[in-house]
Amino acid sequence: MENYTLARGVQDFFNALTLGSLYALIALGYTMVYGIIRLINFAHGEIFMLGAFFAFYAMLFTPLPWAVALLVTVLVGGVVLGVLRAVLSASSGSRQIILGAVIFIGSFLLLTFRAVGWVEALLISMLLTAVAGVLLEAIAYRPLRGAPRESMLITAIAASFFLQNVGQLIFGPRIQGFTVETSLNQVLTLNIGGDTVYFTGILLLVPAITAVLLFILNRFITQSRLGKAMRATAQDAEVAQMMGVNVNQIISLTFLIGATLAAAAGVMYALRFGQVHPLMGLLPGIKAFTAAVIGGIGSLPGAVLGGLVLGFIEIYVVSLFPALTAYRDVFAFVLLILILLFRPSGLIGEDLTEKV
Repeated sequence: MENYTLARGVQDFFNALTLGSLYALIALGYTMVYGIIRLINFAHGEIFMLGAFFAFYAMLFTPLPWAVALLVTVLVGGVVLGVLRAVLSASSGSRQIILGAVIFIGSFLLLTFRAVGWVEALLISMLLTAVAGVLLEAIAYRPLRGAPRESMLITAIAASFFLQNVGQLIFGPRIQGFTVETSLNQVLTLNIGGDTVYFTGILLLVPAITAVLLFILNRFITQSRLGKAMRATAQDAEVAQMMGVNVNQIISLTFLIGATLAAAAGVMYALRFGQVHPLMGLLPGIKAFTAAVIGGIGSLPGAVLGGLVLGFIEIYVVSLFPALTAYRDVFAFVLLILILLFRPSGLIGEDLTEKV
């Protein structure tokens, strides 16, 4: 610790803020789903993995021949449009036409004329992963609505293993490099007190994108009609349904938003660490669940706070005590145990009167 300098502290701050932001984005999916249907969606880490792979293949295989691009646009775009129409209730004919035109024409142009960059890949990944999240809810969880909670919990674990194995079957079991030639990867330097801090643009980009997404999410939850319906469903689904809220639509929307945020986290995680593999969602998913519990599961600010707390603890403890580097992943679970023992409702969560 005697060699710990201010420059090193700043370096650790960037790393911790980036890691904490990623945990926060994933944790939001856990806490939103739990807040609506009281389910811990253990397959959320695999949704995060799918997001990274969608971006990876979008960047790897584009541009496509126009015939292949047209076929992909029709097949995938049709599924995406159908899911979005069902979830977002685009009942107006003109809105449906505009939504369809944007999806089909935009997808065809993106896939045909040039290799997509990381920004386009991020948007494609968020769109496709959102659809995957909605389909997961419709296929795995909706048929069990009303069943004992243990049934849904076991189903979530099974869905997690299923997606891991399908991922290994489709994407291959090996780790694949995800190196993007962009200015974000250029090493930047900052001189502090005679010492040099090294960082890349990605370290600044991840917290910035996270902040933008959190701002949009907050505005949506607090200002929009669907956001208010989500809050009503979280408080009491039966009463919300009696008041005219389409609970099934709200639950699907919750999975859609959670998967969108997980996709963003997956893409930025892959950009940050330069690799993708089918099991990449396992550990970040568990840590993000831990972050959600630390902050108070069911609380959106709690998920963000928990993610940041976990990110800062991981980075600073390892930096201050290098001998503990091998135990880095243990910190999250030790913290989880301590929180469950001494403050099971989390740092800012509501008091839970029943077992999670």
